[in-house]
Amino acid sequence: MNVSSPVPYVKQQLIYLLYGERRIYQLEAKLSILTAVARCNPAELPVIRVLTDQPQAFVGWPVEVITLDEQTLQAWTGDGGYTHRRKACAIAQAGQWAEKTVFIDTDTVFLQSPLKLFSQVDAGQFLVDEVETSWAEALRSSDYLRFSAGLAEAGSAPADDLRLCNSGVMGFTRCNVGIAERAIPRIDAWTPYTGDLHTIEQIAFSFELHGAKVNEARGVISHYFAMKQYVHAILEIFFARHGEGFHPQMPRLALKVPAHRPVPSWLARLSVKWSLKRVPRELRGIGRKLLYGSVMSGDDYQRACKVIWWRSAIDDMRKQGGIDWNQDWPAGLPRLGRRDERAFSEIARESLKVS
Repeated sequence: MNVSSPVPYVKQQLIYLLYGERRIYQLEAKLSILTAVARCNPAELPVIRVLTDQPQAFVGWPVEVITLDEQTLQAWTGDGGYTHRRKACAIAQAGQWAEKTVFIDTDTVFLQSPLKLFSQVDAGQFLVDEVETSWAEALRSSDYLRFSAGLAEAGSAPADDLRLCNSGVMGFTRCNVGIAERAIPRIDAWTPYTGDLHTIEQIAFSFELHGAKVNEARGVISHYFAMKQYVHAILEIFFARHGEGFHPQMPRLALKVPAHRPVPSWLARLSVKWSLKRVPRELRGIGRKLLYGSVMSGDDYQRACKVIWWRSAIDDMRKQGGIDWNQDWPAGLPRLGRRDERAFSEIARESLKVS
């Protein structure tokens, strides 16, 4: 099927949108789908539909694939070139295909049955990932300065109690699909501000939901957008071990995947905390990540995150500056084992472009 062909009308549908050739996003979606299937009675599972320009990746999976062509993706991007406009367009289109629709980002896992999401949606209430903040709180951020000034000048500034919602989950009924249709012109009008704000589509949805009853999906799903690097390393391990094609055992196996940032054992964390007492206060955040990476052990998933902890420490070094890598080991940083120091130094010198 494609978006231009008739799509069967159903009672409930779970919608995923992904595009481009990056395989890791396909793995994200597959893990999310597996956990949805695992958490639900097969007879009650909602229809799962994947909107994608890479339909071959989901052959054999328990989903309906809606193929997106380049022309559709370009139309959904719009003249302003704001990629996340595609989400609003996909929601507006897919919302016509079911009595209840729940759109969900790929970087999610289900902690409970997806039916619990649909139970929070009816004609009088909507579903979002979470309410992140209020407009009054957001105005304290410099990112909002130009945008809020533009709204004030246009006479369209919202009330201070406007709730800014994360649209990683969006649930609504067929009669309320207009929220997505109305969000699109808002996105178009606000595209000039996307250099400051990368979540314009979320703000547009939030404006449309102002005053409505809004429920949150947290507790039913986990949205790991802030921990992608760690989970991506784990996904590579899982799908290398079990394959990327669907088989009946995969949903059960997927529930064993730690879709969060692995940390060392409590005893190892206690040892790290003690070691950091000898580290200058301004370097303790970096030192903690260094040591966490060094003591990661246990299963393959934990070991896969060793280098991710180290790269996070390097990112902090880059932001902080002033750490001298022209010597064997920078002063102030906690010492690691010889092998780990050598491995970390190679990564750090390459990443920080130190000769």
